[in-house]
Amino acid sequence: MKILIISNMYPSEQKPYAGIFVKNQYEALLQNIGKNDSIHIFAMQRTFTSSIGSILKYFKAFFQFIPHYFKKYDVLHLHFFYPLILLGYLYKMIYPKTKVIVTFHGSDITTHINGGLNQKIFKFFSKCIDVPIAVGEDLANEITNKLELKVKEIISAGVNQDVFKPLLLNKKYDFIFVGSFIKRKGLDLLLKAIAIIEDKRIRYCIVGSGELEQDVVNVQKNNSITLLKNQSQQQLCELYNQSKYFIIPSRDEPFGLVATESMFCATPSIVSDVGGLKSQVRNNVNGFIIPELSSEAVANTILEAYNIREEEYNKMVEATLISNKEHSMRSIINRLIKIYRK
Repeated sequence: MKILIISNMYPSEQKPYAGIFVKNQYEALLQNIGKNDSIHIFAMQRTFTSSIGSILKYFKAFFQFIPHYFKKYDVLHLHFFYPLILLGYLYKMIYPKTKVIVTFHGSDITTHINGGLNQKIFKFFSKCIDVPIAVGEDLANEITNKLELKVKEIISAGVNQDVFKPLLLNKKYDFIFVGSFIKRKGLDLLLKAIAIIEDKRIRYCIVGSGELEQDVVNVQKNNSITLLKNQSQQQLCELYNQSKYFIIPSRDEPFGLVATESMFCATPSIVSDVGGLKSQVRNNVNGFIIPELSSEAVANTILEAYNIREEEYNKMVEATLISNKEHSMRSIINRLIKIYRK
């Protein structure tokens, strides 16, 4: 069996951790695939570009893909539907027996497919998909509504359990945020919440980069905030372990792998009641669910978590250690290999 993974996201020198989960999944598959099987990857490295630059980047990648049309694969596994499905559709026209698998990650269907001619065109191209995979339940429903594809497989990107694990480290931070500095991740809500909380003893760590970085710097002036960028996965593991809670008040999150990463490190998660986040966290068991998307609700949840009794917190930590194990990389790889073989 010959498998080709196609992805529009992969780490680069400019963005060393963009699409790192695709890289991790590919390398895990390499180690676990059968002796008589082979797996290859065609991936676009993530770089900083303008809108026109992004279009040119795709044209360049599609041109570079041409040699693969002269190679026969049994399975094409696309990470990201739009616009990579064009490659899958054309390939299947040449090799009709090749099976096409697509993992939908979120914005490839929620942002790029929104009615009109665009939706009709990509609904047509989606007919070449043999196995659609969604990273979350809500995303699966959106795929069905927009493309009329029945999604049976809900599979996250997977957490490397050999990297993300409990460590005996002192707690330097009370709350840690890890993610892009954009409104979709709810960072603006978190910053407003930090600003209105009167207790300035609370320690925060904010990790990432993006358009809201100056907002972080502004709020940092009057609060105990550590700002970090470009952290490796091992460094993230240490930061999770050094934090009492992980927090992400996203407005939209198809799955939210960072929440599971934190729980693999025995750090309870505080998440908004959206997408794949709400399926990972049980309120007051392995973390907290923020009841609504407002800075006041975020602030109240922060204070509730901060003031929890020690014995209640320890129970929460114990609950994280048995949470979400179905999202370990081992589990995800086993499921993918079964799908490839089937």
